[in-house]
Amino acid sequence: MYAIVEIGGQQHKVEKDQRLYVNRLEAAEGANLEFEKVMLTEKDGSVTVGIPFIDGARVAALVVSHVKDDKVHIFKHKRRKGYRRFNGHRQSLTELFIQGILAKGETFTASKPEMTAKKKKAAPEAEDALAAEKPAGKKSASKKAAAENAETKTPKAKAAGAEKKKTRTKKTDKNEE
Repeated sequence: MYAIVEIGGQQHKVEKDQRLYVNRLEAAEGANLEFEKVMLTEKDGSVTVGIPFIDGARVAALVVSHVKDDKVHIFKHKRRKGYRRFNGHRQSLTELFIQGILAKGETFTASKPEMTAKKKKAAPEAEDALAAEKPAGKKSASKKAAAENAETKTPKAKAAGAEKKKTRTKKTDKNEE
């Protein structure tokens, strides 16, 4: 089941238990919101389209946090004119957790939902099985080769490898000679 809803002047496709980033909303963290500008809903293959909105349909959401987006760099220049301007911008966003899509007449009980974790940890039994499969005392082939190369190098070769710094020679003008 999904819906297309207008949030802050923009249309977003939302599903239940989805995290969504929208432009900053004036709501406190932890607040429950309902968006009534639902344009389309789909449930089990049946699509309902509003003209322009569906009467009574709502999307319930929880404000998780207020964050800032990645920095966007703006660089303007005009070639051969000496005009260069550099600017940056970070958009303020609100992170929403979609709790449910409600049709006409349905009610939503606001309770603390169990938000889906970004990374689920593997079960302890699975970790034990993986540890049992991998032999503990053996090195991989690449680590063995690297260890052998390090042992066979002479101290001079090691020092030469460390001192591979390029030196720059200064050019003299022809007029100075």
